[in-house]
Amino acid sequence: VALGTHLASAITAHTATGAADLSARASAAASGLARDPVPDTPTAIGSTLAANMAAAGRSLLYVDVVRDGVEIRTLGVGVGANGMVLAPAASLAGATRIVVALPGGVLHDASIVGQDFAARAASSGLALVHVDGVSNMAVARLSTERFAARDSLTVAVSAPGGRRFSFGSIVTSAQSAPANGTVLVDAMPTDLTVSDAPMGSMLLGADGQVLGIVTGTSSGRAVATPAWIASEVASRLASVGTVLHGWLGIEGTTAAPPQSGVEVGTVTTPSAASAAGLRRGDVIVSVGRHRVSTMAQLQGLLYLTHPGQRLSLGVVRHGHHAVVTTVLEGDERGQP
Repeated sequence: VALGTHLASAITAHTATGAADLSARASAAASGLARDPVPDTPTAIGSTLAANMAAAGRSLLYVDVVRDGVEIRTLGVGVGANGMVLAPAASLAGATRIVVALPGGVLHDASIVGQDFAARAASSGLALVHVDGVSNMAVARLSTERFAARDSLTVAVSAPGGRRFSFGSIVTSAQSAPANGTVLVDAMPTDLTVSDAPMGSMLLGADGQVLGIVTGTSSGRAVATPAWIASEVASRLASVGTVLHGWLGIEGTTAAPPQSGVEVGTVTTPSAASAAGLRRGDVIVSVGRHRVSTMAQLQGLLYLTHPGQRLSLGVVRHGHHAVVTTVLEGDERGQP
């Protein structure tokens, strides 16, 4: 796997013992065998990887939430120099006060700008928080790559400054992942435990860019929202306080090999899908200029497509390829 290979090649230590130990941990983590966080010693990782984690870690912040008189701590990722922070919406639910700790331990009150979370429908699971009195906050480099490589090695940074981190893998998922009783759109399941990657942790790629933000858990493992979705969600929450998304009007599943795409199961009438002439058994292979391989990818693309937008769909029917166009409707159910 390209990402895993690049990340593994970046793990070079300053001592032979450290290099051997970390290489073994990285290999084991990729196969889900190693679960202990890597110690934050200067000899444990190579200079490039250490610099990437430190740089990314400057935008990772502790977020303290007061709820029912009890204070809990989660993590948030800086996405705007003016004090904008993305955090797991589930961690902020019912908050009566939010306090964000900036580098140096300076505490600032914060407020929720908007949330993209639904208990029984697909969402990003994110909330945007504004930190009062801040104008020069460190900002994370969110990857814009759609559908980042799965089954690949990643680094979960779970403390500001990159002081705590763990190696793990992003796991392939053909469906949007269930987590915390909801569904996270095009989510990235991992083999990292919740202690290795608590809520709000960032998942890094080999180049130090953020691939995802942990927004849920499933069977004790961390599940992350992809950075390409998080970036757009942050922008929309900052501008209008909510995320409106398009609805096609189908139920479907990831097509069985060798066919790649989403096989249509049922078509709602009336809907954008029925207006386009989609039928049961059709396979959607592209949305606009983006190829679609799984149901999770289709949900992700439609989720960030505005209602009323005209969209072209690549469809395979009985072995013949066609392109149809339709206008997406608005949806509150979080379905494709």
